[in-house]
Amino acid sequence: MLRPSRPVILDVLVLGAIAAVIAGLVVLQVKGKPGEDRAAPSAHRTGGPVTDSSLGPSPTPGPTTGQPTASTTGPASPGSGGAVVPQPGSEASGLAQSAQSLAAAPSIFRIATFNVLGASHTRKGGDSFIKTPYQKRMGYAVRVLANHAVDVVGFQEFEPPQASEFARLMGPAWGMFPRPGSGQADGRQTIAWRAQTLELVQASTVTYPYFHGQVIHTPAVRLRLRGTEDTFWVINVHNPATGCAVCGGNNDRWRNQSVAREIAAIKQLSADGTPVFLVGDMNSKGAFYCDMTSALRVVFAAGGGSGAAGCQPPRPTPIDWILATRGVAFSGYLSDDSALVDAASDHPVNSVTAMLP
Repeated sequence: MLRPSRPVILDVLVLGAIAAVIAGLVVLQVKGKPGEDRAAPSAHRTGGPVTDSSLGPSPTPGPTTGQPTASTTGPASPGSGGAVVPQPGSEASGLAQSAQSLAAAPSIFRIATFNVLGASHTRKGGDSFIKTPYQKRMGYAVRVLANHAVDVVGFQEFEPPQASEFARLMGPAWGMFPRPGSGQADGRQTIAWRAQTLELVQASTVTYPYFHGQVIHTPAVRLRLRGTEDTFWVINVHNPATGCAVCGGNNDRWRNQSVAREIAAIKQLSADGTPVFLVGDMNSKGAFYCDMTSALRVVFAAGGGSGAAGCQPPRPTPIDWILATRGVAFSGYLSDDSALVDAASDHPVNSVTAMLP
């Protein structure tokens, strides 16, 4: 297994410290995160909705990134013919400034939820009005992700042939959990991420009831932002619907139980202060929003409010949601139902820029 590339900020700090000693002019002090261990998996969790299955760091190497270049120029010395002469300590000062800039850089990424319409629905005899083969539709979906500059996405109705096609199209540029055919989680809800931006720290599952009460293990991943070292969890779900042609009757009971399990999972995974995102097709609008805001301190990408005036879901109210634990900042929320998205699926793709606390 390849080791993840060493973060740029560590290289900057080491070089900055050496240069400071030599120059005697710069003192660089940067505090790390206490108690953080890159290689140690989380302890096995029991008694809750989350089943832990640590996979360790992603085998995908990080992007090739050059070290920040320090400024070594200063005013021309007399008699130098106009040549620029490096000033004492300027290299160390530049390295210190670069390190401080990187240390202060916020952890920002684009996250999306996308129900891509299962391949079984569009094949011959399927129940969808869309008849375009899944291969073409997955190509459209990939273009949509690029248009939204998405770094991590939760797919729903991501059936095995679609998962294999996505893996073929993206290659090692994108990580996935579960991988096609791995059986580590229910692949109909897959989480995928841009390997240049993010690396996998840990993969787990959340157990909850699906259609007809069938118990499934939906994916949850802990990802690390390359460069800043900040981590966060993403849980991806597809809660059962009531009243559709293939729903199998009234699934209100199972959907309510699903939401309860999701609330428990968010509480469990955020207990140590790690931000948690929940994305997915909830098959519920205002009720889902109000259930979540009454049980948890969370923020929704689509907006809305809950307080003295009661629960106020955003308008328009989606069924495909992105939410996170309090402290995460959202901006640039977009619900895209354009022609390209319509060619790919019968759902919009919802995306938002997230900044970690």
